[in-house]
Formats: sequence, structure tokens, C-alpha cells
Amino acid sequence: FYKPCLDLNGGSDGWCNIPRKIRFNSTEMLIAAYHNGFMVYAYKGGFNRNIDYHWTGATLLEPTKIVDYCTRSYSQGVAPYPQKESTAITGLALAKWTGNSATDTIDGNGTDDDRWIHCQLPSSISSSANNVQMTVAI
Repeated sequence: FYKPCLDLNGGSDGWCNIPRKIRFNSTEMLIAAYHNGFMVYAYKGGFNRNIDYHWTGATLLEPTKIVDYCTRSYSQGVAPYPQKESTAITGLALAKWTGNSATDTIDGNGTDDDRWIHCQLPSSISSSANNVQMTVAI
């Protein structure tokens, strides 16, 4: 979904899509995931110059953990990374696990989804640990 930035402040709802991000000469970028307004994880890394034109642009360069409440052993401390779209979904999916499968693994029944299943939220954030949808911001 594209929403233009008219004033670079994100407008009334706090977000927008800034085209040609490279023109700001940024040196870092951040990926953060939220569940019901609570920041579940956030990682920063070097600015990826592919961000405006290729799905690999969502890869953080030399990522550093800011916060990570994921509890699965193979997900804790692992920076999110982009996955190439498949026939299951359109667009960009971010995964967070040591398997790095390079494609999303959403099955036809919706029971396995790399976009959030591998995090496993603690009960202090959600009463359901698995398959808890999160909003991701780059």
C-alpha cells in the first residue's frame, strides 16, 4: 500500500511511504514489529540502497538488536530479513528465524506462516503465543 508523504511527518496517522529514500543520504534503517501497539522487536542496520526498487532492500546491513521479545530459541536475537514473494502472498514478507528459507512458507491452510509464527510472543504481550499477527515498519 502506498501513501505519499506530504510533510515528511507521516500525517495524522503517523506513517507514509517516502519514495526515493536514497536522496536523504541515510546511513541506517530500522525494522520494528508491533502487536496491539506494543513493540515486539526492533533491529537497526546499515542503510540498504536497494530499499526503493528491490525486495532485498529490506535486508538490514550488519544488524544490531534494539529490543526482541520473541521467545523461540531459533528466533530470539535473529534480525528480520525479507523473503521473496510466492504464489501464497503478494509483496514482501519478513521472516525471523535461523532457517532463512528465502521464500515465505504460508501453507494453504494458513497454519504455518514465517511472517510471525517463528517469533512466539510471551504471555505478557499476547495470550496466544503462535500465529499472532504483527505490523512491521521499516
